[in-house]
Formats: sequence, structure tokens, C-alpha cells
Amino acid sequence: MARARLTVTTPDGSWAGRVTRSHPDAHIRVRTASIGEPATLVAEVTAPSLAPVIAAISEADGVRSLDILDRHGDTAVCRLTVADAGPLAAAAAAGAPPEYPFTVADGTIEWELTATRSALADLADELSERGLEFTVAEMRPGDDGEPLLTPRQRTVVRTAVDSGYYEVPRGCSLATVAEQADLSKSTCSEILRRAEKRLLTRYLNGGQP
Repeated sequence: MARARLTVTTPDGSWAGRVTRSHPDAHIRVRTASIGEPATLVAEVTAPSLAPVIAAISEADGVRSLDILDRHGDTAVCRLTVADAGPLAAAAAAGAPPEYPFTVADGTIEWELTATRSALADLADELSERGLEFTVAEMRPGDDGEPLLTPRQRTVVRTAVDSGYYEVPRGCSLATVAEQADLSKSTCSEILRRAEKRLLTRYLNGGQP
């Protein structure tokens, strides 16, 4: 396992990016998140002038609902339903979720996470593919004995092998593997592609990482 600290820049279209850039003295501290379509977040919103920030979040494109659960001083605890989880969706797809809570301020997100090197590499790929800029502030390498595939990759590859997907001729289609793994066809294809890349790279390197 490796521990990393990342700074992710929110895109211009992100509601959190727009609000915190327009209100640079505001901070959004995300306590928990349920990733889906839509996604649900519980977050503390803190600002010297709280009402305009809450209004800006509520009216932002992509925010479907905002409920204030508690309020004390210049902080409100809110439950948000948003159309797109953005960077969090990338982290979920890579199997490298950040630790909670984390903070969004002035258009940037500060993340700390612990994951396998392969999951961190997948996270970098996911962020890049979604056009999200990020910098790695700190990385503590793990040992070389960690599993080559993430648990999710191993499960999907095992499903594909057991279903005959790699037989010649194929014993089943990609759609069948996806259905058995309870995934969309595109997600299943992406997971298999990344797993195959890792396995082939390790093989071609003579078993070395």
C-alpha cells in the first residue's frame, strides 16, 4: 500500500469550483459521499458571510437539492444531491477513494488516500481522462509485495476467465461478462483493459513490477 496527498483542481463547470472561486473565503468540508447518479454529499459549508454562499450552492448548475441539517455560527451542515460527483466519481472508478473529511477551497480539493500502487495509477488515469488537473504533494511508496491487481480487477478478470471469455474461440461475449459482474459493458471493458495491461507489463518485465 502507498499513502498519497493530492491537490485536485476542480474544472470550470464544477459547482464546487465555481462557488469557492467566487467566494474565496468559503470552505466546503465534505464529510461523507454516496457516489451515484445523482450523488449525495454531506458537507460543512463555512464562510464569514454564510447566506450568499449557501444560496450560490443551491442555485449552481448541477446541484439538484440542498438541505441544511444543522447550523452554528458561520458553519452550516448540508446534505447535497448533485448530478455529477466529478473527481469523486473518478476515485470510485479507480478503487482509490479519498479519506473523509476533505476540503474544497478556492477551486481546489485536498485529498489524502491510502491505496495500492495500481489503484493510484488508475486514479491518475481516471483524473486525466476526465480532464481534471492534479498534483501529487506527497507520496510514500509501498513495498513491492502488494497485489498486482486491485480486488475489483481480480474479480472481473476471474469472471471473464471462468465464463470462457479468453477461450479461442470465445466462450462468451463482453456483454455476458459485464452482466455477470453487474457492470455496464463500457466499465467492464475498461477494467479488463487495465488489468490486462498490468498483467502483460509484469510478464514482459520478467515478473518484475
